[in-house]
Amino acid sequence: MIRLVNKITLLFLFLISLGGISYGQNSNDVKLANHYYQKGEFDKAEVYYKKLVSKSNSSTFFDRYFMCLYYQEKFEEAEKVVSKRIKKDPYSSDLKFKLASVYEITDRMPEADKIYLKMIDDLQAIQSRVDNLGKKFKLLGKYDYALQTYLKGKKLMKKGYGFQLELAELYSLQNKPAEMIQEYLNLLEYSQVYIKTVQTYLSRAIDFEEDKDKVQMLKDEILSRVQKDPDKDYYTEMFIWFYLHKKEFTGAVIQAKALDKRKKQNGKRVFEVGNICLTNDAYSAAKSAFQYVVDQGESTPYYHRAVENKLNIEFIEVTEKKNYSKEELNSVATQFETTLDNLGKSQHTLGIIMQLANIYAFYMNEPQKAQSLILETMDLPMTKRDRAELKILLGDVYIVSGKIWEASLLYMQVEKEFSEDVIGHEAKFKNAKVFYYDGEFEYAKAQLDVLKASTSKLIANDAMQLSLLLQDNLGVDTIMTPVRIYASADLLLQQNRHKEALMMLDSLSGGYPFHALADEVLFKRGEIFEELQQWDKALEMFGTVVDSYAHDILADDAAFRMAKIYENRLSNKEKAAEYYKKILFEFPSSLYNAESRKRFREIKATFL
Repeated sequence: MIRLVNKITLLFLFLISLGGISYGQNSNDVKLANHYYQKGEFDKAEVYYKKLVSKSNSSTFFDRYFMCLYYQEKFEEAEKVVSKRIKKDPYSSDLKFKLASVYEITDRMPEADKIYLKMIDDLQAIQSRVDNLGKKFKLLGKYDYALQTYLKGKKLMKKGYGFQLELAELYSLQNKPAEMIQEYLNLLEYSQVYIKTVQTYLSRAIDFEEDKDKVQMLKDEILSRVQKDPDKDYYTEMFIWFYLHKKEFTGAVIQAKALDKRKKQNGKRVFEVGNICLTNDAYSAAKSAFQYVVDQGESTPYYHRAVENKLNIEFIEVTEKKNYSKEELNSVATQFETTLDNLGKSQHTLGIIMQLANIYAFYMNEPQKAQSLILETMDLPMTKRDRAELKILLGDVYIVSGKIWEASLLYMQVEKEFSEDVIGHEAKFKNAKVFYYDGEFEYAKAQLDVLKASTSKLIANDAMQLSLLLQDNLGVDTIMTPVRIYASADLLLQQNRHKEALMMLDSLSGGYPFHALADEVLFKRGEIFEELQQWDKALEMFGTVVDSYAHDILADDAAFRMAKIYENRLSNKEKAAEYYKKILFEFPSSLYNAESRKRFREIKATFL
């Protein structure tokens, strides 16, 4: 049996031997040789391959012949035949690797090293040859030789590509992070078009939450290069990227502003960074970014969106408080109104208009003001999609006002015009809910079943949940009254009639205490208490769903709601992390899995 020496070397040689066999030859020798080789009967295969090699110069036949000898531990003969072959083809690196492998397995490492070093010494300034040799060394796990190969190639090439990616990867494999970082950044010196490539590779090589030393090395190296070459914008871009990965958003905004001023980008990069800050709930940094864009003046193409985003942050900061007052909400609404008075109503301010209508209808309980604002806006010139979004919002306002069939008409218009689009799916879902509110359960379920295949995971998930609720209660012998009561309570919640909704659910629980809707009733109560900012009661409802109905479809939704309440409303990061972790381990297929993993890791890194 072959001694256990270098399995990687053996695999490498085997892969070489798998080169294309010419099946165009009908010789029995070829068929028999291949047959015995594939069965692992190398002694028999050797006979036929030896005969084929004597008749043909095929490298494939020789590779197989050599491997037959190698597998049988006929190393002396293998050395002899490959040495003879090298004399005929002195430039073949594959043959030299074969000879070196024989030296290694027969404990003649110095002779193998001599071959490896000679191949490196003989390199010419041809990129493909350098790359091929380096890859072969890397495949064998000989990282030092691979490194020498690419360094020699870099020296030979002088101008042009200097194998920075290959060198960086090898330094990473050798656990030399400083050298790895330098080579990745050196690639930018070759061409700044590789900035996304460099960022991608560094993201894979460095865990920004765990690899503290590597993170500091990267920061120091970028800072050193920025100070040395302050006019090279790609290093500033790298700093922006670094700060964003570190979630040091204030630093990212500062760097983005400096770059924007230098390149006179009219706020473009700062606006982009502001949006990233907003997505990560870094509201202070986001506001700073958007204010910078606003200060550039209305001539910048990002002005109106920056104003809108800044206003939205003001709204978010108020409504995410543990308990916000009516006065605080009125103050935010006034800011929206004042901004609209100053900028005027146009397609540019459509986002501000829609958010203000949303505040009127769903936070200030003034649906008539929202309706008037939207209808007035409908007369403005806008894209078909913008008009569709306005129609959906107006439909939602009509739901709050109790005009459910007027809402249905608007939803159907959008669904018809955008039948294959996500916005059309959203309209279809909302229209299905109208029929559900009205007790037309069979029709509603038929529409919901279609939406379970929606490209929007959120719509598909919501459609599936409501469809299952109806499916479980549409049997021939099932009393439909509890479902009608539940649907009515759901509609009352959408209309912000919270006390009436709770009373409706109380009547359902009292009249049908053991009904299959028990978990849905608890969850709906939790939603209502959330709307009322009664966080302890909301947690009690959601907690019962998680503990008592862990195998039902709403359990992961309830756990996620609890995590968000603990994190955003009660500032209890530890309890929030507990429920994010529960979603990861107990509900691995949950729609909230990705967000929970992200939030759990961030909380763990900061607080636990």
